[in-house]
Amino acid sequence: MPESISSLDIVLQGFFLGMLIAVLAVAYNKLVIGKFVKALIKSEAVHPAFAKSFEQLNLKKHFLFSIALRKRGTLRKFVREPDDEERKGSYYIPEDKLYRAGRLYGGKDVDLLLVASLIIVLIIFFAVVLLCVPFVSQFVSEFIEGL
Repeated sequence: MPESISSLDIVLQGFFLGMLIAVLAVAYNKLVIGKFVKALIKSEAVHPAFAKSFEQLNLKKHFLFSIALRKRGTLRKFVREPDDEERKGSYYIPEDKLYRAGRLYGGKDVDLLLVASLIIVLIIFFAVVLLCVPFVSQFVSEFIEGL
């Protein structure tokens, strides 16, 4: 029976890791990318002529934005740069992409406290589950033997 317990532990740990990565991905999309997309939408940057730079949006450009705005990044499906050289470094969201960008990256605000508390709750929940696995496994095996 110990082999099945360790296999179950590994499955549960993988599930926990997947949940943790999902929470962090949603937090990244809402806290970092969402802030940028919301600022573009709020400033009505929907055409190359209305493109806004990070300074005009009152945002500091850091490496996470650079990663998100790389050529084949997910954000590039929605956010564009004007073609003319003097407006490079400014961004806009075409009107036909506005609704989808708002739905994907906008929506309800997520704050760091909510993300941290969710991670803590996940850790506590999975710690309790992993501690209970041997007892539940033993109970099930004794039940099966009793049949």
